[in-house]
Amino acid sequence: MSALLTRLKAIPYLPLLTAMTVLRLVTAARADLVPDESYYWLWAQHPAFGYYDHPPMVAWWIGAFTTVFGHSPFAVRLPFVLSFLAASWLMYDAARRLFDETVAKRTLLWLNACLLLSVGSVIATPDPPSVLTWTLSLWALARLKTSGNGTWWLVFGLAAGLGIEAKYTNFFLGAGVAAWMILDRDARRWLVSPALYLGAIVALAAMAPNLIWNATHSYATIVKQFGRIDSGGFTPKFLIELLVSQPLLLNPLIFVFVVTAVKSWLKDRVSNMTLLIALPLPLVAYLFVHVFHDRIQGNWPAPVFPGLVLLAAASAEEAPGKWLVRVRGWAAPSGITISGLALIYLGLGNLISLGGAAGLSQGWDTVASRVRTAQAQQGAGFIAAVDYDTEGELSFHLPDLRVVGVAERERYAWTTHEKAGQTAIIVVPASHTPDLYGCFDDVEDLGTVSRGRKPNPRSDFHLYSGRLKAAGCEVID
Repeated sequence: MSALLTRLKAIPYLPLLTAMTVLRLVTAARADLVPDESYYWLWAQHPAFGYYDHPPMVAWWIGAFTTVFGHSPFAVRLPFVLSFLAASWLMYDAARRLFDETVAKRTLLWLNACLLLSVGSVIATPDPPSVLTWTLSLWALARLKTSGNGTWWLVFGLAAGLGIEAKYTNFFLGAGVAAWMILDRDARRWLVSPALYLGAIVALAAMAPNLIWNATHSYATIVKQFGRIDSGGFTPKFLIELLVSQPLLLNPLIFVFVVTAVKSWLKDRVSNMTLLIALPLPLVAYLFVHVFHDRIQGNWPAPVFPGLVLLAAASAEEAPGKWLVRVRGWAAPSGITISGLALIYLGLGNLISLGGAAGLSQGWDTVASRVRTAQAQQGAGFIAAVDYDTEGELSFHLPDLRVVGVAERERYAWTTHEKAGQTAIIVVPASHTPDLYGCFDDVEDLGTVSRGRKPNPRSDFHLYSGRLKAAGCEVID
């Protein structure tokens, strides 16, 4: 016991890290699931090596923890909260090996001051698995660089391959290693090492399950995700949004030191910083191409954020000038305060009306209760949803009833078709106008229910009953 206490006391900022972790766990338990989370929970009820929208790791995590901890938002989110702790330790160790203990401590502190990582780890999406596997890859490369032991290529290969099972953003990791070898002469010596190529084989084996699944499902996920690469017209309208949002999501004060790090590296080409600068370069380059054709979602660059935090922490150690010293001093308090307040705000969802994306989690129990009543009154055999948000939320809130997505059927590879002639309760968001008569006979309006406190097209739902015309019929919106 005394040995354990000694080890715990040696953890930097233990009281703060404990408080932030407890806050994340409380928020994870109190906030209802947003639609994307319930959709991924639905995937977990049908284990597979792939799904229409994303690779499967998000569903694997949810499935494993809900099997052990039961049916609750807390169980759904627990592995994602824990992944932040794992990523924090990996970055702390990488910073200590590449630089020193001071940089490692600042990295650990600043990770909690990064809004996207600190708050985003509470939400069950593919991003935390993507961040963790990218971070594990970076940690393996840090070990490789500082030890010269080629065995770390195998660890890198495993982490990089598993990253493809998390999110296809991690494909850019391989290109990042190539950029590192171009920019760092010392790294090129690995090109003649068998360890590098064994690592590539390990990576291919780790990503193979999802690639094989895609090959047997018309490359559904690959087509879906890489279809985002828009060859349409040139437009600069999304550039300002990208340039403003990403520093804010990282933490503007931390971003200052990312900039100073790049300026310093361009001047001195410090080898340890070369790895941290090269690894995110291909993804960043892609984003700056894509942004002139379409919007960049704020979470897309998330995997490179831990490495940027480490890069900033290393640069901050030699902050020249009083104003940079002040910026360095305020980076952690301001970022942690904002992250803490955001977590508290999310955790108050059962007490107050939340705005923006946070409000998407609210009121689904009201909708589910009304749907259950309608199902009992009509003797319906199943609940029909015309969008995946509603299908996921009703599946989570009504686990004993059969909820079926009758639009975009390609999303639901596991679905067994309902029998023709079955009565369904059809749930339609007020913002949608699907053609119900193409798939249902005897359609009857059962009224409206809202998940908000006031009627609103974004929170209202129309309920109908109807008899299914044909098995597997798809509603067109």
